[in-house]
Amino acid sequence: MRLLFFGLRNKFILFNTIVGIVFITALSALLSHFMEKYTKENINQYVTSLNAQISNSIDRYVDDMQKVLMILSEDANLPVIADKKFVGTYEGYAAYNHFYDNIRSLIFFKGYKSLSVILFDRQEILTTDLNDGQDFKYIRNALNTNMYREITDSEQSMVLLPGFSLLPGKDNNTLFSQAIKLWGNLPGEKDFMVLSADKNLFSQFLNGVNNQAFDDILITTEDGKVIFSLKSDVSAYAEFSDKDISRLAEFDTLRLNGASYYANVKNSATTGWYVVSLINQNKVDKQINDSKIIIILTGIIVMAILIVAVHLFVTRSTRDLKRLSKTMKNIEKSNYQIRSDINRNDEIGDLSRSFNLMIKNVLENQVLRNEAEIKSLQDQINPHFLYNTLDAISSLAIKQDYVRINAMVEKLADFYRYNMNIASNNVVEIGTEIQHVKNYLEIIQVRYSSRLSVIYEIDEGVSEYRTIRFTLQPVVENAIKHAFNEMSMAYVIRIRAYETENAIVLEVSDNGIGIEQPMLRKIMQDIEGEAALPYSEPRGGVGLKNVNMRYKLLFGADYGISIESAKGSGTTVVITGRKMK
Repeated sequence: MRLLFFGLRNKFILFNTIVGIVFITALSALLSHFMEKYTKENINQYVTSLNAQISNSIDRYVDDMQKVLMILSEDANLPVIADKKFVGTYEGYAAYNHFYDNIRSLIFFKGYKSLSVILFDRQEILTTDLNDGQDFKYIRNALNTNMYREITDSEQSMVLLPGFSLLPGKDNNTLFSQAIKLWGNLPGEKDFMVLSADKNLFSQFLNGVNNQAFDDILITTEDGKVIFSLKSDVSAYAEFSDKDISRLAEFDTLRLNGASYYANVKNSATTGWYVVSLINQNKVDKQINDSKIIIILTGIIVMAILIVAVHLFVTRSTRDLKRLSKTMKNIEKSNYQIRSDINRNDEIGDLSRSFNLMIKNVLENQVLRNEAEIKSLQDQINPHFLYNTLDAISSLAIKQDYVRINAMVEKLADFYRYNMNIASNNVVEIGTEIQHVKNYLEIIQVRYSSRLSVIYEIDEGVSEYRTIRFTLQPVVENAIKHAFNEMSMAYVIRIRAYETENAIVLEVSDNGIGIEQPMLRKIMQDIEGEAALPYSEPRGGVGLKNVNMRYKLLFGADYGISIESAKGSGTTVVITGRKMK
C-alpha cells in the first residue's frame, strides 16, 4: 500500500483515478440494468429468424413434394399398372420396372419415406418402402383407413395430411403426407398417389440449424395438434391446443407441463401449420444473471487495472528517461546512427525529439568536418604527388617516350579532375572509383618501373553499385608507403570487389612485410577513434580513419574497415559497405 500511494502522490493523477473508478462503477450498474432487456430482444430476434427459416423450409419441402407428385402422376407407365388386363403380362411387368426406375431417381435421391399408389378399381395398394430396400408390395383390403377417407372426402386434387399411417397395424413414423388424386388419369374412378415424409429426415434437417438454445421445436396443425417434436414425443404435449396458439403473440410466455417458457410462433403460408419454439424461462434468467456477474467482475478488474496503471505511469516515465540516458551513452562510442525511439506526447517525448534533432545536426557537422578534412589532406598531398609525377614525366621526356608521356598526362588530368568533383558528389559508382585508383597506380608504376604489379579481380555487376569517393586511394597509398619498406622482391597489390548477400566488399591486399599483432590492434583502435597514431594518416593519403568514419556515417555502425595481417605475410584491408545503387 505504501508503494501504491507513493505512485499516486500526484494529486491530478489521483483525482483522475477516483473519477475513473466512479465512472466504471456507474457504467457497470447501468449495463446490468439494460442487460435483461437486451438479452430478451436478442433472443426474440434470433428465434424469430430461425422460426422463419423453419417455416420457409416446410413450405419449400411441401412444394417440392407436390412437384414430385405432379411428375409421377404424368408417368406413362401408370395407366398400364392400373389396368387389370395387363396383370401378369410382359407389358405390365415392364411398366412396373420403368415406374420403379422413375421413382428411384425422384424419391430415393430426396429421401422420402415412401410412395404409395392406391388403385381403387383393382382394390390394391402398390407401395414402396425405400428404407427396407424392397420393390413393390401387394397389400389388399387396406382401404378402410382414416387417410383414405380424408383423401376421398376432400374436394381438392392435392391433399396435405398430418402423420397418419396408411396401412393399419404398421409403424407410424410419418411426419406428414402429400396426396394427389389420379381421377381422370387412370381407368379407376378413385385412384390416388401418396408421398410420405419421414420424421427422421425432418429431424436431421432441424439438427442442421443451431437449436441448442431451444428446449424444443414443435410443428402443430391449425387446430393446435402437435404432429412433430424435435426433442420429445408428441404425446408429451397432449394438453397443447388451439387456444394456446391463438392467444400467443409472436414472442410470448407460455405455461406448459408445469414449466414456464418463452414461446415464439410462426405460421406456414403453404400448410397453415405453426412452428413453435420453446425456451425455458429459467434458462434465460440464468443467462441474464451470468451476464450481470461478468459485468460486475469486469468492472472490478478494470478498476484494479486502473489503479495499477496509475502506479506504472510514474515507473514508465522513469524507465523512458533511463532508456534515453542509455541512448546518449552510445553517442560517446561515435554511433551516430542510433536514435531515441521514445514517442510520447509529453515533456519526455519533447526531450527525445530534441535529442534526435541534436544527433542529426551533429551528424551533418561530422560530414562537413570529414569533407573539410579530405580537402585539407588533399591540399597537402597534391604538391608532393604532382612533383613526383612531373619528375617521372621529365625522365620519359629525356628518353623521348612520347606515347607514355601522353598517357601519363591524361592519367594525371583524370586524377585531378576526380579530385575536383568531391564537393559536388561524394558518392560514385564502384567502377568509377576503381578507374580512379587505376589512374593513380598507373602513374605510380612509372616511378616503380617493373617492380610494382597490380591485379584486379572485379566481379561482374559490382561496378554498378555505389560507394564513397576516395575509398581505395588511401588504402593503396598506405600499402605503397608502409608495406613494401625494406623489400627487395617485386611489389604486388591485389584489388578485389565482390558482393555478399547483404553487402559490397572491397579488398586491397599486398605481399608486403605485414603488421605485428600488437601494432595491428593499435591501428584498429585509431581507425575506430579510440587512439591517435600517425600511421593511420600517412603523408600523401586521406587516411584510413577518415574512410572508416565516412562509411559508418553513410552506411551505419556495422560497416567500415577491418584489417587482416601477420608479420611477414602481407596485409589485407577489407572495406564493407551496404548495397546501394
